[in-house]
Amino acid sequence: MKEIIFTIMVGMALVSAAEAKDYKDSCLLETKTIPADAVIIDVRTTQEFTFNHPKGATNIPYLIEKDGERIPNQNFIAEVNKLTGEDYSKHLVIICQTGVRSVDASKALLDEGYEDLTNIQKGFVNGWKKAGLPVEK
Repeated sequence: MKEIIFTIMVGMALVSAAEAKDYKDSCLLETKTIPADAVIIDVRTTQEFTFNHPKGATNIPYLIEKDGERIPNQNFIAEVNKLTGEDYSKHLVIICQTGVRSVDASKALLDEGYEDLTNIQKGFVNGWKKAGLPVEK
């Protein structure tokens, strides 16, 4: 009986820990703001970023183009660590074109240990730009 209770308690603790470790989703069409202390990381390709991007964003592609295909950027975490000075408590705002790559990037950053992550729902085109937030080229 004690083993069953112990197993249940351990399971509950693991579920609580897993639930606590998550990123936030933000719909900019509702909030229309980005916190002033946020580090904005645009995970689109360099070509997408160069065309136009969120003002003040840093481009760290989650996927890179190689031989006509998009493959994972093996340096993604290292580049984010360099940008943040490995300060895992910094508020990171992750954005891509439509909100798909940014989810994957956010999960990778959570696994690395980053604690304060916001994924921009609907991405750059249907989130950031439609909310009227500043864009630069």
